[in-house]
Amino acid sequence: MNRFYKRLKERLSTFLKDDFGGNLIEYALLIGFALFIFFIIVGIITSVLDWTLGLSNDFFKLFG
Repeated sequence: MNRFYKRLKERLSTFLKDDFGGNLIEYALLIGFALFIFFIIVGIITSVLDWTLGLSNDFFKLFG
């Protein structure tokens, strides 16, 4: 079992030191950050749309 962890540690370290592994991690972080920003923007847009819908409903209740 100890040999398994040692081998796993060696493979992970060579993968992370390799250019392919580093690029893979960087791209994964960039995609995660882009998705985070995308969901924040979508949340803001939907809240603004809900706010304007509420204002229009209040306007039509007042004058309708």
